Amino acid sequence: MPFSPEVQQLIQQIEDSSGLPVHIAEEPGMRLRATVIQARRGAPAHLVRFKPGSGNLDYLVASQLGFLCRTLSLPSEERWEIGATKAEQDAGIRAMGLDVFNDDFARAMIGQISTQTRSYPVGLRVDTWLWHDFPGLRTQQESEIRSQLAENQRALAPEIRGKFPKGIVDANTSMNAAFASYWAGMLGDPRFNIPFTALGYKGIADKLLAVLGDVPADPTGDRTLVERWGDLLGLTGAHHFTLQSKQAD
Repeated sequence: MPFSPEVQQLIQQIEDSSGLPVHIAEEPGMRLRATVIQARRGAPAHLVRFKPGSGNLDYLVASQLGFLCRTLSLPSEERWEIGATKAEQDAGIRAMGLDVFNDDFARAMIGQISTQTRSYPVGLRVDTWLWHDFPGLRTQQESEIRSQLAENQRALAPEIRGKFPKGIVDANTSMNAAFASYWAGMLGDPRFNIPFTALGYKGIADKLLAVLGDVPADPTGDRTLVERWGDLLGLTGAHHFTLQSKQAD
């Protein structure tokens, strides 16, 4: 499948820096529209997977490659991942009010919200870079951003919010509010903020975005960025950071 010159440029950048190829493949049945797996523990290639039939595919692939570029730009001894012990998961489950659910579901939910504390703020860094440095992707990027904003607004429906405890609803909605506020500025459309402001999330959204302004934008600041978002969202002690260099192959 031919990809745009921008995607080819990112692939070349990753292959040059890592010495390993990038494979991009369809994967039926995926829940997410695109994911990336860094080559580690002897894996022969980095892997980007995408859901068949996904629109804006060049942008979706580029955004995943952007996450990988940020990781690989760090020295190997400074690359990290998020993990959680059972005790940390338990702390997060209590903090988010998820102990009303069965154990498997609660652990899946706390894992998902912890992952979002990385994907949201670091994703905004990646998106800003793509927006400014890869204008050929901008039409697809804006289309995808607007689609995500609309989906996040639909999640504000009372019948959806009422299915989950307030703690996890607030954490998720706070990140969605920050995302809306960021893109309201970038796209010059303050209407994105209206539903989140009406529900009282403007204050936390402002605090989350203030962290983006405080923390250096280069990849060395990503861990601090994620830590501070986690603290603001009530997830202190719900996960930890592990250096890839300290993990067993």
